[in-house]
Amino acid sequence: MKAWLSSMWWNLAVALGFIDPPRLQPIPVRAQRSDSATPRR
Repeated sequence: MKAWLSSMWWNLAVALGFIDPPRLQPIPVRAQRSDSATPRR
């Protein structure tokens, strides 16, 4: 019950603009390299 009530207050504070909503961190994506561009020995 405490966790639910705490979550309700937090969601209300976010909705009213008192707290910034959490932002997800972007996941880095590796650039695709073609095999012909990087010669292997």
